[in-house]
Formats: sequence, C-alpha cells, structure tokens
Amino acid sequence: MLRFLISNLIAVVCLLGLTVVAVVLFLITTPRPTNLRSCLTTSMFHVHLCPKDESYVRLRDVSLFARYAVIVSEDGAFYTHQGIDWFEMRESFERNWERGGFARGGSTITQQLAKNVYLSGEKSLLRKAREALIALQIESLLSKDEILEKYLNVVEFGPKLFGIKNAARKYFGKSPSELMVAESAFLAFLLPNPKHYSVSFDRKRLSPFARSQMKIVIERLYRFKKISEEDYHAGLYQLANFFGHPAPTDQPGQEGELAAPDSYEQRQDDEPAFEAPPLPEVPDPSEDPQQ
Repeated sequence: MLRFLISNLIAVVCLLGLTVVAVVLFLITTPRPTNLRSCLTTSMFHVHLCPKDESYVRLRDVSLFARYAVIVSEDGAFYTHQGIDWFEMRESFERNWERGGFARGGSTITQQLAKNVYLSGEKSLLRKAREALIALQIESLLSKDEILEKYLNVVEFGPKLFGIKNAARKYFGKSPSELMVAESAFLAFLLPNPKHYSVSFDRKRLSPFARSQMKIVIERLYRFKKISEEDYHAGLYQLANFFGHPAPTDQPGQEGELAAPDSYEQRQDDEPAFEAPPLPEVPDPSEDPQQ
C-alpha cells in the first residue's frame, strides 16, 4: 500500500513538473509586445510598421466613417473589452466544435494585431493561446486608439496591400481622411478575406455578396448611431452606384432603385432592416484625450 501511494505521489509530482515546464516554455517563447510603439517588421507578412514611414497614418487622419466601419464589422465591443471578447470566443468555440474545425475566428481587433505583428497564420490552439496572451499585454501597454491606429496601419486590404493609407490610395485615389461611408464599408468588407474579396475592385463591379455585406456595415453604422441619417442615406446612394455601376434591380437585396437624394437631405421613414444583436456603444475616438 505504501509503495502504491509513493508511486502515485511520484507520478503526480512528475506531471506537475512537466506542466510547470510547459507553461514556462510557453511564456518564454511567446513574444512580448513591448516594442509596438517603435519601428518593427511584422512576423506574418513582413510589413515595416513605423510611425516615421510615409505609408503610416495617424488615427486622427482616418475618417470617422472608416474607423467605425472597421469596428462594427470586426469587433463591436472593441472599446469595452480588455483584449478578448469572451462572448465571441465562446460562440467561436461552439461553432468550431460543431463543425470539427476552425470555421469561425472570433478574434478581437487587439488579437488580430497581435497575430499580424508577432505570430503566423497557423490555425492551432497553441497559436490562439499565444494570441490571447499577447492581446492582454497589448491592452495593458497601449490605449484603445493606439491599438486601432496600429491595426489600421498593418492589416491587409488586398494582395500585398497593407495599411489603410495604401488601401485608400489604391482603391479610391484619396487619403484615409477623405473616405466616405460606402468606401469605408468596402474596406471593412475586405478584411475577413482581402485577397478573395478584392476581386470586386479588379472587375470594377460589386458582386451581390459584396454589395449585401457592405449594406450590412452601413446599416450597422446607422443603427448604432455612428453616422447620421443624412450620412446613412448618402452611403446607400454611394453603394447603389459604386464603381460607377448602378446596382442591378433584378438582384434581391440590391439598391438599384435608389435615386440620388437632393443634396443628400432627402429623408425616409423606414428603419434599417438589419436585425443583428445590439453592439455596445462606441465612444468617439476624436474625443479621447490620449489621442
């Protein structure tokens, strides 16, 4: 009996020792984001991220339309969570468990920044754990506006096209501060799969899927009071004539029947049809004293 207890105790001690070693190795080999304010080259796409670069843009020089379009599309709770959206993480885990793979990411903007700068595109639980740990550290080191600024400067918007300044110039021939509602919705639409979704630009015509996704972004912006009613109708009009092509009226859910409102001041009584669960209120970044 004594020998049995001693054997079990040794086994438990060995297991605890291996666990401690594994945790220590995990912590040691996980990058620390202490250099995120300085100049660096990202691990995933080898993008040079530096505030001194000509391609870098400060958050104050990105239109509010573009900032909020990215937030409502990618991470509605951005200004309220601490780097990890536990609700989205649970939803993603349940969806992935049901499908037996990585069908849904659930990463916050902070986690996406951590992945882009310090990790790879590998889909594994270990990488997700590293991503979460780095995200928590980033949140303790940078303000929300600093995180959003870094994200917008490093995220991919098309094949070998990184950063919102380069994207605004390529797709619309303008600076990020000049982006309008529908243009901002288009950039936000690209983010989940920029290489594939950017074919709409190559063809100079939106696919029905692209148009419907952009419309959802615009309706989210209006529903959560990030744009005015005037901007909402202007955005729908811009969408209806995106790339200079009126939307086809025979496609379900398209806006081809919209006419240009007089000076964008025409009003409609209908509420937006979007019925997604409400997102948290997002504070105006322009009012953040840390910016």
